[in-house]
Amino acid sequence: MEITKEILAWSILVIGTLAGVVGVLLPVIPGPVLIVGAAIIHKLIVPTYLSWWMILALGFMAVLERLADIAGTVLGARWMGATKWGLLGAAIGGIVGIFFGIIGIFVGPVIGAFVAEWIIARRRADDSAKASIGAGIGIGISTFARLAIALFMVMLLAFDLLFLGT
Repeated sequence: MEITKEILAWSILVIGTLAGVVGVLLPVIPGPVLIVGAAIIHKLIVPTYLSWWMILALGFMAVLERLADIAGTVLGARWMGATKWGLLGAAIGGIVGIFFGIIGIFVGPVIGAFVAEWIIARRRADDSAKASIGAGIGIGISTFARLAIALFMVMLLAFDLLFLGT
């Protein structure tokens, strides 16, 4: 029975970690939250591995990943001159884009920023396009940052398992 518990715990940890990294790129998977959840379940089933400090650090990194997601789009759009309407449009476009898969995640905020700048803020088309390009650049940067954070979480997890434990 004990070996079955360990196999279950390790399977959950590996699958949850892999799904967490993939989840950074796919909108329907909650990314680093899965890594934290898998680590908690592993710790509860097999308490001799992983430290609670590591679980706390992974939780902190998951919050940091969410902040990077939000900040990237907003800062990118702001950098290229978006108004508050462009930022709102990018956010709404991002939400709507989720329903159109991976392409929608990247294109939605760009279209949303453009439409909001052009129609609501009544800016010229070239200024609206500039703001929407900034939103797109911000999404790209935030995706890269989120992936880096998720991979760092995996490295922390592996370090703890290999060298620290409890």
